[in-house]
Amino acid sequence: MSLLELSEKFGRKIIKSDRIEDHGKNTYSKIKKMIVEGDIRQAIDLVDYLQMEGKYLHDLYCDWTYSDLTYIAAKFGEEEVHNMLRYVKSVVDKVSYGKIPTLSTKERVIHYSEVMRAHRTGPREMGDFVVTEEEERYVMEFDPCGSGGRMRMIGEIDKTPPRTGPPTNLGKTSKPYFWSWSKAGVPYYCTHCCIWHEIMPIETQGYPLKVTEYSDDPNEPCKWYFYKRPELIPEEYFVRIGKKKTL
Repeated sequence: MSLLELSEKFGRKIIKSDRIEDHGKNTYSKIKKMIVEGDIRQAIDLVDYLQMEGKYLHDLYCDWTYSDLTYIAAKFGEEEVHNMLRYVKSVVDKVSYGKIPTLSTKERVIHYSEVMRAHRTGPREMGDFVVTEEEERYVMEFDPCGSGGRMRMIGEIDKTPPRTGPPTNLGKTSKPYFWSWSKAGVPYYCTHCCIWHEIMPIETQGYPLKVTEYSDDPNEPCKWYFYKRPELIPEEYFVRIGKKKTL
């Protein structure tokens, strides 16, 4: 007997139980229990469910952040988007982000791969993307990115409209800024990649943690470049954000 049932209102399968208290029990433990008991079919069903279980919260927090940035830009001016994101980075560095500069290049690839799998990147929002090694760098390619990329497109699963268009019309840079890769039309949400991973690391250690290849076309993949040695990073990636290569 399946633990899941199709809900018309949810538009997908949800946990089924006549006991309301059962809904407070985590899905991970249920899956482990079924595997131990040999109920592999139900365990597989719950793995598929688990992939969907976190989508609502993931999308909500991404949309929440993007909405906050849009409000700040409209209320206080676009430069405050840059200032807010710098402040947020200073906070998260104290609890989670601060260790990243101590990682080797390959370790950073592993770390950000975990992040982007959790970000539901790629087709069907399953966390799949392409990682390749080149002579001078590692490349991660997201088609689409699970956060900024998803918000620029029609939702593949839920068919929601791009957040950059009606009905939400969340904000994009009105002109080129050094903190938007010298581009206009960049979603405020996406600028955190420029500020957090390029501008601020250059200011503290002299080079980006990774470089973002942002496309103006939302249907094109987003790419991250992790150079194996800082001196290999092309000067153009410094110039576009108002910095000078000193390595």
